[in-house]
Amino acid sequence: MIRTAVPGEAGAVAGLINAINSLDGPGPDLPMTAEVVLRDLICPSPKALLRVAERDGRVVGFATAGLVYDAERCGWALMLLDLYVEPGSRRRGLARGLMAALAAEARRQGALCLWWGVDQGDDEATLFYRAIGARSEGLFSGELLEGAALARLADEEP
Repeated sequence: MIRTAVPGEAGAVAGLINAINSLDGPGPDLPMTAEVVLRDLICPSPKALLRVAERDGRVVGFATAGLVYDAERCGWALMLLDLYVEPGSRRRGLARGLMAALAAEARRQGALCLWWGVDQGDDEATLFYRAIGARSEGLFSGELLEGAALARLADEEP
């Protein structure tokens, strides 16, 4: 079952977010908590769209997304931020269901596309995305400005 999360599931969602954030190493210095999930994702004015996948009464997957303006398409896009299904629950249609829920939300919001990035070398994800009809936009590199570098640049504001 794919649906909106409820407050009692904030801990489970935080655990799944920590799992995806730890795939390539120890994870961030500040792990996700149920309190942050409640504050930012399961609240009256969420910072991002959150959908969860439930299996046998447990939350076993999630997807987050947010609307962004896509100047290339001259309209809105729904940007997938994270998609994760715990390993023991994969290959049961849950990730596809989460993506379908996001596609339906994109349509409701008037978005022209659903857009996301894929970690280089994540062949399993790439095969899944091709199976649901996605295509590559070609080679590009994700860039990140945070912490002290973000602060330094912000201090240069004219």
